[in-house]
Amino acid sequence: TEAQRLAEAADLDLLALGRVVRHTDAVTGGPGAIMHRETTAPLDEDDFWWAVFDHVRALGEKDLTYAIELAAALGIEVPLARLARANLAQGLGLQP
Repeated sequence: TEAQRLAEAADLDLLALGRVVRHTDAVTGGPGAIMHRETTAPLDEDDFWWAVFDHVRALGEKDLTYAIELAAALGIEVPLARLARANLAQGLGLQP
């Protein structure tokens, strides 16, 4: 995967990274943790989930930006990370 290629290029231990990812998923609920809505329609700003998902968006965009910048510095292509960053807000139901 892109994340593994980037981690390897940054001289990270891939098995240790896997343990961190699995631990984080266990603590946060993993990718399914954001699946609490009955629809994929855009959220209104007064919706309870707006603030929650806006926080998720801010953290996700920050992390993806750091990964993209590191990849550029290491000469690694990360098109899926770029796509995820570009579409994260809309995917969470936040209006562009």
